This record gives sequence, C-alpha cells and structure tokens, in this order.
Amino acid sequence: MGRHGENIRKRKDGRWEARYIQRYTEDGKAVYRYIYGKSYQEAKEKRKKEQDSVQQEEKMHEGPLLKITFGQVAKEWLSARQNAVKESTYALYTQTIRKHLLPDLADVSVMSLNEIFLQQFLQKKLTEGRLDGKGGLSDKTVSDIRSVLKMILAYGYSIGFTNLSGIHLSVSSVRPPQIKVLTREEQEKLEKAIFKEKSPFYLGIMLSLYTGLRIGEVCALQWGDFDFKAGTVSISKTVIRIQNTDPYAKNRTKVLVEKPKTNCSNRVIPLPDALLPYYRENRREDNVYVLTGTTHYMEPRACLQKYKKFLQKAGIRDYNFHVLRHTFATRCVENDFDVKSLSEIMGHSNVTITMQRYVHPSLEQKRTQMNKLSFKVKSESK
Repeated sequence: MGRHGENIRKRKDGRWEARYIQRYTEDGKAVYRYIYGKSYQEAKEKRKKEQDSVQQEEKMHEGPLLKITFGQVAKEWLSARQNAVKESTYALYTQTIRKHLLPDLADVSVMSLNEIFLQQFLQKKLTEGRLDGKGGLSDKTVSDIRSVLKMILAYGYSIGFTNLSGIHLSVSSVRPPQIKVLTREEQEKLEKAIFKEKSPFYLGIMLSLYTGLRIGEVCALQWGDFDFKAGTVSISKTVIRIQNTDPYAKNRTKVLVEKPKTNCSNRVIPLPDALLPYYRENRREDNVYVLTGTTHYMEPRACLQKYKKFLQKAGIRDYNFHVLRHTFATRCVENDFDVKSLSEIMGHSNVTITMQRYVHPSLEQKRTQMNKLSFKVKSESK
C-alpha cells in the first residue's frame, strides 16, 4: 500500500517502488521514473539522491523543470485529490486555490519557492489579504490556506522538487480572537423566549444550546435520529452549502447533505432529562426534519437568518449561531463537567481542541475560582 502523498508504494513482489518526475517535455508534460528498494526507507533515499541530481542538472542547463509553475503543480494536485476526498472538501480546496493561492503564486516557478517567500506570503494574507482591499483575512482562513499550501508542497516534493523539502510554515496571529458566549442572563432570556414559541424551529435552537450541535448538524436532524427510550440523539449527517466546482453549472453554489466533517463528529449524545418531555411532545415521523416539521431540510443560511430575527424579536444582542456551541461548552466547564465527556459530545478528536477553542470562563467564574484559593489561604493561616 502506498504512503499517502509520497508516491511510494509496496509492490506485490515485496519491493518498494518510489516514483518521481525525471524531467518535463517542452510542452510541460511530466516524464516519470521509478526507483526500487528493499525497504521503504531505501527507496525513499535512492529517490532523493536521483531527484537532487535531476534538479542540479536542470539548474545548470536551464531545463524545462525551471519553467514549471506553482499553478501547474497546484492544479495537478487538485486533480489527484478529486476522487479521494468528500465533495465538500474538494470544493473547499478548489476555492482556496482559485481565490487565495493562484492570484499571487500561479506563475511563480516551483524551483524558486522557499520558506521565507512563502512565510511572507501567508503573513501578508493576515494584514491585506481581502479581495476588496479592506484589510486582512481571518486567522482561520489563513490557517486553511496554509493547510492547502502545505499539501501542494508535499505533492510537489514527491514528484521531484526537492527544494520543497523541510519548508515549515506557520501563521502568526495579528489580532486577538473575538470569542463570544451568552451571559447567564441572556441565556435565560433566550430560553424563556423559545418556550413561548410553538414552531419546531425553536426547539432546534434549544438543542444546539444544550448539546453544542453545529448549525449544519441541526439542519440535518430528523426525528428518526432520536431514541426516546435511551434519551439520546444521534448525529450522523450535516447540511452544508459549497461552491459549485462545475464551470458549466447555472448556480455558483449548491447544498449537500453529507457525513459530518470528521469521524469524531459521528456521535450519540445523551439529552438532559429536563428537555426530553418537550421533544417527546413535538415528535413527528422519522423522516421529518426537526427544524421545518416537514420532509424537507432547512439550509444553514436560512436557519441563520431566522435565528437572528428571533434574537431581535426577543431583545437579545446579535450573535452568530456558533455562539450557542461556545456557550454550551463554557456552561459545562462552569458546572465541573467531565472534560473528556464534553469533548466527545462536541465531536472533537481530542480534549485540547475543546479547551482551547470552546471554553471561555466568565469573569464571575474566574472570581469563583480565585475565591476558592482565598478561602484555602485563610483557613491555613488560622
């Protein structure tokens, strides 16, 4: 089996085969060569030696390899990934390359790329990367750009560009994160407003507030996902709007119902006992979506619009839907919730993600913790 992204695989005869590009023809087509070894490491080392020799030869004689651009390698990598990832992932890769990488790097020679140049490119995205010229991109967007860029560089190295080996790229934040959670007063106000409404949509809001579901997961939720005997809800799908990668499509975007973003996002969540009666009362047929009360789902964009109108009507500040997820995690920690259990309920791969991204102690919570220390000091001084 091949090792992902390295173009090295084990043959049926037991030998390891490493592929690399020996040269490019004048019209830009790759000519591959194969190196064999008794072990993975031997094949990799022999290929590295051959690649260094090829690049040195290209530099000395200004061969076709010098003319290969980042844009060519990026498009070749994208084509190779199309059938290996989910459609939404492929759409994200496509959008990132077209919108953020090709405008600046398309015509840059791959052999001229180095860590300093690429690090400056990423840092510039943070300060002036927006297409409208109104400042920089978010840390999350630049981090996504970096991830795609790293995968393209790894692919470029695997096909013969040894200058791409060892390039380390990082994203240095230029802005502190703006994380918001509902105050306890705002949460209480929101809950009271929800229970005054009869539409199933508002039960979806409550579910996100008390289970940390993402907006796409709430939109995809059907009554068949509930197990009222066990008191649980199963999360196995999400609704997502993606860029349409078909250049001939009439619409620029389309909506998909697919599996969650990671395996950890497939999960079974126990529901609080206090909420179960409200969901039992509103229970419908298994194929009915919770938010709409019909067999048709509500897409995230429409859900967000309706949610914000509800906040305005209830007299609550404007918050995005993801604040409900942040609020859930924060309240859990404030109530001494087991962090490992919380991480699994949130659908995270590890506890660190939960603590760093979603737990935001309030000033009151910090004061409570500090007073515990003060009480201990006072007791020991007697």
